[in-house]
Amino acid sequence: MTPLTGPSQQQPRPPRTVDAARIKAALVKVSKLVVENAAFTPVFERLEAELAAAMKEETCLNDAQRRARALLAQKAIPRTNSVTCSKDAPLPYRSRSNR
Repeated sequence: MTPLTGPSQQQPRPPRTVDAARIKAALVKVSKLVVENAAFTPVFERLEAELAAAMKEETCLNDAQRRARALLAQKAIPRTNSVTCSKDAPLPYRSRSNR
């Protein structure tokens, strides 16, 4: 027999990620409510603050990704030194006559 699960016994859902686009959509909906009833003003103001924070976070993430890509691109450029052009170079670069 399986136990009955009511609303209080359901597994909690993982939190959904809230990005700037979702906040903007909510802000548009709430702005319509504020026009009709000023009681929704605190919700509108909260969404404005949340939008500013989300946009700042997205900007920081984008900047971090840009810097990370630049660092990887810099490390990917092979640096040449005199060793690869001299007799002390690894075997694939040395001619057979110099062995």
